[in-house]
Amino acid sequence: MNDEFRQTCELLSHQIDDIAGADPLDALYATTKVQRILEERQRHAVRIAARSHSWAEIGAALGVSKQAAHQRFAKPWAETLKQELKGESLALKAAHREGDPERVAAVTAKFESVVGEFKAVRKANRRSR
Repeated sequence: MNDEFRQTCELLSHQIDDIAGADPLDALYATTKVQRILEERQRHAVRIAARSHSWAEIGAALGVSKQAAHQRFAKPWAETLKQELKGESLALKAAHREGDPERVAAVTAKFESVVGEFKAVRKANRRSR
C-alpha cells in the first residue's frame, strides 16, 4: 500500500477518535457509515479480482480460506451478474424492436461484457484446480 493510503487511514482513525471524544453515538454512526462504504468497495474489488484470480487467491488476499471467500462473495456476485444479464437482455430486445443500430451495438457490448466476466471467472477458477 502506498503512503497516501496509509495517511488516509491514519487521518480517518484520528477523526473517529475525535468524534468519539465529542459524542460516542456520532462515532458509532461514523464507523457504521465507513464500514458500509468499505464493504461495498470490498465487494467491488472481489468482483474485479474474480475475473483473473481464483477463489483461493482472493481468500488469501482477504486473510480467509478459499471456501470462506467463495461462501461470502460468490452467491451475491452471481445474483448481481444474473440481474445484469437479465436487464441487458431486455434492453437488447427493446433496442432491436426500436431498430436503433447504435443502441443495439452499445447494449450488445455491455451484454457481452457481462458474459465475458462470467467466463473469465470460470476460467480463473479452472486454472487453480
